[in-house]
This record gives sequence, structure tokens and C-alpha cells, in this order.
Amino acid sequence: MSHYFCLRETDDLTAFIAGAEPLPAESVSIGAALGRVLAQDVCAPQPCPADNRSTRDGYAVRAADVAGASPHNPVLLHLAGECRMGTVCHAALHAGEAWRVYTGGPLPHGADAVVMQEDTKPQHSPSRSPHIAISQPCAAGLHVLACGADMPQGALLAMAGTKLGAHHIALLAQFYEHVPVHRQAVLGVLATGDEFCTSGSASGFAACNTNALLLEALATTLGARYLHLGTAPDNLDALKERLHAALPDGPSPCDAIVVIGGSSGGKRDFSAQAIAALPGCRLCGHDQRVSSGRPLTIARVGQTSIWGLPGHSLSLALAAQVFLAPLLQRLGGQHPTLQFTDSPPTVLARLGLALPVEGTAPTHYPVMLRHEHGRFTAWPVAAGTGKTAVLRDMHGWVTMPGRQNMNNDGLLQGESSQGELPHGGLRRGTALRVRLFV
Repeated sequence: MSHYFCLRETDDLTAFIAGAEPLPAESVSIGAALGRVLAQDVCAPQPCPADNRSTRDGYAVRAADVAGASPHNPVLLHLAGECRMGTVCHAALHAGEAWRVYTGGPLPHGADAVVMQEDTKPQHSPSRSPHIAISQPCAAGLHVLACGADMPQGALLAMAGTKLGAHHIALLAQFYEHVPVHRQAVLGVLATGDEFCTSGSASGFAACNTNALLLEALATTLGARYLHLGTAPDNLDALKERLHAALPDGPSPCDAIVVIGGSSGGKRDFSAQAIAALPGCRLCGHDQRVSSGRPLTIARVGQTSIWGLPGHSLSLALAAQVFLAPLLQRLGGQHPTLQFTDSPPTVLARLGLALPVEGTAPTHYPVMLRHEHGRFTAWPVAAGTGKTAVLRDMHGWVTMPGRQNMNNDGLLQGESSQGELPHGGLRRGTALRVRLFV
């Protein structure tokens, strides 16, 4: 058994997560698309800008008409009109003419340059129409944003699998009122335990299932919908009834179901039995010792993923971050290889103590970060801890590759040779990256 609290991967777990299919697409208004994931590439349906635009307040001209302009010998042009903001200018500019234009506004057809208003002077006379004196020459294209210069028609705006942020919304809203996104995953959580089914304790307070609140917060952070399936007593029939309701043909269908607790080998631990007894259940992994004696069950009914997670707070918190989070992201349509995906942020730190490699599978260790001597130090959590205060102190986790795959995973460039122990593992002070909890 490990000296430190850990969670080990298995081939079953890796294949289970990889086998999750993104949920179907739906169309939502652009105002409701923040945090959703695009179901297909979205391209510009027209060039941007759609016509030639001015980048300055001034006058649209033909560059050839003002080629000889100077402060001592200004060129007089007939002020033929004004291109107003927010309108489409269908007029044509002819030789010897200028049109009043504004920053971001359209240009008349035939204009190929804009003279800034600082280089002009209006000429008013009762005996003739308005003219404008141009005192500076300008080259063709000066202060003009040509049609399609920002983005040509068909330009890729956002790739399928992109989780839409505020900047994406601002870009897409220029072209679309609705966008295709994957349906949000529905995470159903069923808490178990007689201790949570009582009306209150001697102190007058009812027991609170903090693990269910943890999963609700995680689902919300990841853009999934949370559905509380209630709290079932330690009773096999009660568990089956609640789980049936969350299956695809039930009244409260979910895309992923988590059963909290009841996963050990005690007389009143029925979660694994209840999951296995579901109609059409495909048991993908059972009693997997992924974390210091904490078993885990994974199964599928149709496309619904079912997890039996331990009730131990630290085990559940780590398993939810390492395994459940990427599953919800896959269901929501996020592409695992897409650049800038919503992967956990990392921070550089040094190991506070030596960390051996245990077994051939990758192993995840929750760590507490401390700012010491001007840098972060990562301290693994001691095995077997049952203290909830560790949730306050725990900031993320480090991943150790298996003994057969020791390389630079998680390490700083050039650190592995100094940091590795002779028998495998990492020395105290080794530089590595800590993945932070979302």
C-alpha cells in the first residue's frame, strides 16, 4: 500500500472514458451559448467587413484626385454627400468629389482612400456648392479597411469542440443569431446511506451529504446540468428504484449517473449490486482499487454512464477531478486534442518529499501547495487520511507515470535525470507541474 494517498488508473477506466460519445447537437441563441461547446465548425457566411470601411473620421476621395495636394497648394473637391454610420452606402464617388465619412463607416463606390479631417478645411460660399480643401496627398488604400480584409467569406470563426468564451460570443454574434452546440450533459447524483436519511441528530442538525454538493459544483463548473436523484437508504431495492428512474427510459433520464457510497464490502454496501442488476447493464469495471483501498464501479446502460464512487470525501474529490471531469467534457463535446481545451490549469512546484513509482499504471497523488522560499512546494497527502480539513488544503494533483513509462511527463525540461530515484520515482525537490482542481 502506498505511503501517500493516491488514485491509480486502469485500462478499463481509460477505455471507459474514451468510449463516451459526444451528445447530439442543438441550436441555441448566441446569448445563451456562453460555456457551451460547438458541435461543428462555424465559418463566416460573408466577408468582414462586408464592404469597404473607413478607419478614420474624414473624407473619402480618389487618391489620384489629391496626388498634388499640399498645405500651400490645396486641392478643392466638391463635397458630394455623407455616408452615415449604420447604413449601406450605394452612392458612387466621381472624379473631383469627396464624401464625408466616419471611423468604421462605409465608403461610397469608387473611393480608394480617406483623407483625415485634420488635413482638410471646408470651403463655404453662397455662390457655389460646398467644397473641401485637401492639404495632404494620400496613397490608394490609406485609412481604408477593404471588404474582407478582416475575414474573407468562409473564414473559420471557431472549430467544432470549442468551449465558447466571451470573446467567441462577441465574434460569432457579428454573423449569427443561433449557433449549433452539443447538448449539455445531465449528471444525476444518487447519495446513499442511512445516516443521511434521518430527520436530524441529537444536536438538532440533519446530516449533510457534502459529496453531493461537491459533484453539483463540479458539474456546474464544467457546463453540465446537475440532477439530484435523492438519497437512498442502505437498501438494495431502494437503490434499484432510484437508479431505474435515471435510465434513458425513466422519468428523469441522465447522461451520467454517480452513486455515492455503498461501494465497499460491508453487509450494507449495495451500490455495485444495484448497478449490476440494471436491465441492459454492461459492467466495465468493478471493485477497482484505484485509490488506497477505495473500490470503484463503472458501467453503461445504453449510452448512460454509471459510476459507483466511494463515500470517502478525498477519494471522491480526486476521482471526480481526474476521471469524471474528462468524461463530462467528452459528453459535452469538447475535443481532447483541441488546442486551448478546458484542461486543468497547472502551476510549477517542487516536491516536498520523495515520491516512489508504485506499479506500472499512472498514479495520481493529491497535493497541498505551500509557498516556501519564494516558490511553491507540493506536499502529497498521507495515505488513509479521513480528515475533511484536507479538502481545504488540497489544491490539485500530480501524475506519476508507471514504472514502464517513466519519462518527462509532468516534469520540467531537463529535470528528469536529476530528479529520478535509482529504483524509479522522484526525489525531493524535483520540479514538476501540479494540475489544479477546476
